[in-house]
Amino acid sequence: MIHETIPTVILSPFFIDDEEAASKERVTETIRRACEAHGFFQIVDHGVPLHLTRRALQLSRAFFARSYEDKLMSKPLEGSRSPLPAGYARQPVQSADKNEYLLMFSPESGFNVYPSNPPQFSE
Repeated sequence: MIHETIPTVILSPFFIDDEEAASKERVTETIRRACEAHGFFQIVDHGVPLHLTRRALQLSRAFFARSYEDKLMSKPLEGSRSPLPAGYARQPVQSADKNEYLLMFSPESGFNVYPSNPPQFSE
């Protein structure tokens, strides 16, 4: 049996003003390799306090447990100027990939389509 660990990316070089560009390039290369080899990775030292991370996961689970019709109420807005369609979406029915997602940007961007349920999500 083969046991591999989840690739871990340490993001802290992006939060240190005087960090060398080479450190940031190493992080970027680690992400590239993890995506190519595994398709996913774990981010640590990202600057988000643990209690907020746990709360975000809790609210995300509550959102994705809702019916498809409820989630569609958070679909991307027509004519939005966001760089990617912010809001809820899922892969087409005929796609082998059945992922669904809620794409969010920085709150200051004004692009987000927040779910109404759970009501705490926009916090």
